[in-house]
Amino acid sequence: MKVISMRSSLFRTLVLVSLLLLTAPVSAADATFRYYFDLAPTTLQDLDTLLSDLSNESERKLPSTPLIIMLHGDHANAFVRDNYAANRKRVDQAALLDAYGIIDVKMCATWMRLNDIKASDIPPFIDTVPFGPGEVERLRNNGYLETTRVKL
Repeated sequence: MKVISMRSSLFRTLVLVSLLLLTAPVSAADATFRYYFDLAPTTLQDLDTLLSDLSNESERKLPSTPLIIMLHGDHANAFVRDNYAANRKRVDQAALLDAYGIIDVKMCATWMRLNDIKASDIPPFIDTVPFGPGEVERLRNNGYLETTRVKL
């Protein structure tokens, strides 16, 4: 299978289209739709772009349910307390989006264990889940819809 890299502008377009769908007025029948992003960014700058786009969109209208952001790869290191100084803007932006109910950040406990990261090593706004791929499956089984899987 050939892997195709997406340009940042295409990624931004996909995120904005997804957000427009999420923030569009919905009928009572549509109110049960919930979404998640299973992120696997190649750079922290791509994650910054996502958080920035979500911040900009949130000024228009808050989504009815938060977007689940799954962290279960090396990019999760940016959210470890020892790395806060180098990632202050990123972590603070994610915390603010989480506080306003725009996103719900989850981190894989299996990844944490393999990387010797304890729950006390991550900010309190991040929830842990036993296994990232298992959480994605649980979300699907509970009616969450995957947005276009984007390899950042």
